Amino acid sequence: MSKTYIRYDSSSDQGEIRLMQFSLIKEDKAIWRIKLVSVSSDEMQSLMNPHLSQFGKMCYETGSTGYICPICNLEIDEFGLCGCGTGSG
Repeated sequence: MSKTYIRYDSSSDQGEIRLMQFSLIKEDKAIWRIKLVSVSSDEMQSLMNPHLSQFGKMCYETGSTGYICPICNLEIDEFGLCGCGTGSG
């Protein structure tokens, strides 16, 4: 059985945005490159958690607006998003 793992290669800061590069390694060869743009400074969490990468905080840290979407009956968050996507329109 061959060993496959993700290797952290590099990162660079561009203001509030952080560019990160990872490689998927199989049998000591890079078989896939992953480039990630994130607003979070934690490289591995950004790779595993797209919400942290996109918004810079965990999903449970998202604030509410107090408005309820009339379609899905879920609360619209601080980014204008709800469960069905209608609240963002």
